[in-house]
This record gives sequence, C-alpha cells and structure tokens, in this order.
Amino acid sequence: MKKEYLLGNHALAYGLAEGGLAASFAYPGTPSSEITEKLIELSREYNFYVEWSINEKVALENAYGVAISGYRSCAIMKQVGLNVAADPLMTSAYTGVRGGLIVVVADDPGIHSSQNEQDSRRYALFAKIPCFEPASPQEALEMAKFSFEFSEKFELPVMLRTVTRLAHGKADVEINASGRQVNRKSRFKKDPTCFVMVPANARTAGKKLNEKQKQLLEAVEDLPYHQIEEGKSETIIVTSGLSWHYAREVAFQENSHWGIIKIASYPVPEKKLKMLLSDARQVLVLEEGEPVLQEIVERLSRSVNPGAEIHGKLDGFLPREGELSLELVQEAIYRLSGKVRKTFSAPVSLPVRPPVLCPGCPHRASFQILKKVFGRSAIFPGDIGCYTLGINMGAIDTCLCMGAGISIGSGIARREESRPVVAIIGDSTFFHAGIPAVINCAYNQVDLVVAILDNRTTAMTGHQPHPGTGQTAAGEKFKEINLEKLCWACGADEVVTVDPYRVEETMAVINKLKQGKGLRVIIFQRECLLLRKQESHLEVKVDAEKCRQCKLCLELGCPALEWQQDKPVISPLCAGCGLCASFCPYQAISKNEKKS
Repeated sequence: MKKEYLLGNHALAYGLAEGGLAASFAYPGTPSSEITEKLIELSREYNFYVEWSINEKVALENAYGVAISGYRSCAIMKQVGLNVAADPLMTSAYTGVRGGLIVVVADDPGIHSSQNEQDSRRYALFAKIPCFEPASPQEALEMAKFSFEFSEKFELPVMLRTVTRLAHGKADVEINASGRQVNRKSRFKKDPTCFVMVPANARTAGKKLNEKQKQLLEAVEDLPYHQIEEGKSETIIVTSGLSWHYAREVAFQENSHWGIIKIASYPVPEKKLKMLLSDARQVLVLEEGEPVLQEIVERLSRSVNPGAEIHGKLDGFLPREGELSLELVQEAIYRLSGKVRKTFSAPVSLPVRPPVLCPGCPHRASFQILKKVFGRSAIFPGDIGCYTLGINMGAIDTCLCMGAGISIGSGIARREESRPVVAIIGDSTFFHAGIPAVINCAYNQVDLVVAILDNRTTAMTGHQPHPGTGQTAAGEKFKEINLEKLCWACGADEVVTVDPYRVEETMAVINKLKQGKGLRVIIFQRECLLLRKQESHLEVKVDAEKCRQCKLCLELGCPALEWQQDKPVISPLCAGCGLCASFCPYQAISKNEKKS
C-alpha cells in the first residue's frame, strides 16, 4: 500500500481499477471528467479498456454489454447525462447483470457547471437499484471496489453517487501500489427469457426485481460505511456524504452530545435508523441535493416515534437549492438548539469574475459573423458547451440540454416566419445528440440554418477527443468522421464549411447561403486556441489617431481588449487572431506579421 494526495475523482478511478474493472465508458461532463482521464492513465498498468463514448446512453449500453458477458464494467457521467442514459438504466435493473456494473454519477449541487442540480438518488430509487454515496476520497475508492462485489451478488447495476465538492476535493488516499489485473475468462451466455424484455419476460423480471428489494434492505443494514456516533442528547443528526463532515466539525467546535449517523446507501439501514429515531425528540437531516433522505426519515419516524420533530430541507431549516456548507449547517444546528448563530470565519469579498470566451476563441468570430449576416433580430437557439457563453454577445437565446438547440430552433421556425432562426451547436454536442435533430429537420422540411461550431475537440470539459477528431481516448489515430459528409447524409439541403478567422470570405459564403431555403448547415471549422502548437505570428495594434471611440470592438467581449483613456487598448492577453481588426469600421486596429 502507498498513500497519495488525490482528487476525489482520481481516488474513485483507482477504486474502479483495483476492483477488477474490465472496461469503462463515459461521456465527458464536469464534475465527472477526471475519473475517465485518470482511468486512461491507469489502463496501461491495470490492463482494461477505456472509451469516450458518443453520449451517456451509448456509454451505459456498452458497459451493460460487458457486464452481461460476465466482466466488470462502469459507465461514468454527470447528473444531466443520467437523463440521457435513463432508458437503458431502468430496464437493466429488470434484466440484471452477470459481471459487476457500476453507474458512476457526479451530481452538481450549487450548479457550478450544469443546467440544473437534479439529484441522482431519485433515479436509483426509481430504478430500484442500490446507490452508494461516499463521504471522502478514500471512501470513494473503497466503495468503488465494494460496488462491483455488491453488483455481482445481487446481479443488479449499482449507482455510485458523488458531488462536486467530493469529486474536486483532495485528500490523502491509500492505494494498492501493485495493481490488479483482470484475469476472468467469461462469455456471453444466451438467455432470452432474461435479456430480451418483451412484455411476457418483463412482467416476470419486474416481479423478481421487487422481490430483491427485501434482500437489499437486509444486505445494507451492516455495511461498514454507515457510521454512528452515539450521543447523550435527544437531538440526533442524520447525514449522508459530505454533510457527515460538516456535522462532526460543528459538534467538535461545540463539544456537543448529539448523536450523529452517516447513511452511506440507498436503501438505507432501516433497522439502525428506526432504533435511533425511537428515542429522539428532534432530528436534523443533512444531505446534498433533494430531501431524499429526509423523506425516508419522516416515513420511518411515523412508525416508531410519530411525535419527533424532523427538520431539514422540507421545512426550510436548510435551503433546498445550492450546496451545503459549514456555515449553513452551523446555522441550522443553532436554530435547532435556540442559540445565537456564530460563524467560523470572517466573510471574504471577492471580485465578480463572469465566465468569458478565451482571447482568440474562434467561436467569438463565428458569433459576430452570424450577427452581421442574419441581423440582431435573428433568433439563435443554443446548446451546451463553451459557446453557451455567446449569451454575452447576444448570440445565444436558448440553452436547455444537449442537442436541444436544433430541435428548439425547428419548433421556433415553424411560427417565426419573418425572422431568421439559426440554431448553434458544437462539434462534440452534435455527435452526442444533434444528429437525430438534423434528420428530423430534413425529414419534416424545416426552413432552418444550423451552425456547427467545430473547434476540433470537446473543449469545455478538458479537450477530450470525439468522433470528428480522428483520435480515441487512448490517443490512437483512427477514422475521422467528416461533419460535412455526415450532414449531407442526414438530408441537409446545403452544407458549407468555413473558417471563422477568414471573416470577409466567410461572410460572403454565408450571405449567399442566407438567400436559400430549407435545411442549411454552416460548419465553422477552426481548432480551439488552446490546442495551438505554436504562438500566433500576428501582432495586433490600435492606431489612436484613427480610432473614433465607437466601441464596436468592445462588443466582441474579448478579454484582451480594454478601454483606457477613451480608447481601446490591446493587452498582453491578445492571442493574435485579428478579429477586432476585421470588424473595426475605421481600420483603427491593424494586424501585421510579427517582426523576428
């Protein structure tokens, strides 16, 4: 054994590897991406397969295929990705698995990088599968290994739920330095009554799944991950995940005598909980996300101690939105005990730093070109990615979920006949969920422009490859799926590929395309600035005498453009794209070759 200082995501990856993982499938999404990045590194030592799949549904179906063949596998995603994978998740609980199958889901309470803060425990309860929730990076590692065993014992998929603070927090973690090789020899065994979910088979499978629930309840009762700190008070605190540490910290500061219990699984250990609830006068439930645990506590309390006061998110003791924190937990506990609130630390005032596109980002040029050609009154349904930041340029009008921009645009175009509608989507997102929407537009004869911003990577989540990059997760060069050919095959009436850095040439092409009808696709192709192998050869300067202080250049929202003493100034952040020079109406900004 050796000890390393690890991210929670990296610790979880070690747990999967040490647990005998045979294959891992994922779609990148913060806060889950680092798990797969670490697995790619570990795959060389532990001898397993790792893949960036085209979307979460495909990832889970791949992992399921490995698991019903008798090997251990996992599918990794963020909470909104589970919506995409919900279809196979539900029915995989009916069919069951042979090898261990773990569905790792990273929730995002506080909405640091998501469209919502949905709670994946709801899906586990809905699917009737077990869910484990670690409280530390070390526990994430251990639970990953244990989840494989638990999955195989009950022949069910197991959900492993983490949250942003755990995924991106760091701690000392003990890992197995020697590694563990996958040495199973298994084959898929035909069993249509089990794996073919026609109604007759599904009815039988559903009954078996319900019968397993009692077995699961018994099995989770004595898990080592549940922890109880007995108290001498009539007040008990029921926690799960990271909230266990918040409660213990407040208890330590106050030298309290509360009873504190950590729940690590769903289903919960009902016997343990009922025993603690039977003598309680007050109960405070701490959990990240929805009041899932509080609802369970209230149900159990009604049968053993109906007079107990249950507090948490349902009754406003804690906010239902956002993350928990030490301060929020302290405030709730003080409110419960009737004390005056204290704080652990002085508040810190930090400057507001709204997210912006990088200096030189090709998306900025694409947005400006689209606004110039189609006009400011045009409607720009958007999607999920770096380019969602086009909202700051007035070039993103909607953002719902992966791939929705095209379908939303199609719906808007049915009734907005007098205004152009330009749906905007990224290259990775197009492969993830945009293709069916394009086919639907072609099939149903929608008059719509689709702009695919192809920066040759999945930039927002860490530059992971996708089918359009011609590279696998392991870095191997392979077949590159051509976006232009793909769009023609999907039924587009016109497809053009342009370079957003070549502003005049691109505007001429799009002005011509604008005159057409039907489904028209523009592929703005220019690699992400952060993938550049060398520094730009262009130098951008402002001529103060030519400048008319019109401030049109500031509309680009480039961090490298600053307004000082009534004129624009190019800061050292400049990446040399020259976009500001292309759009300056007075030629006050120039772009020239750097002098050697």
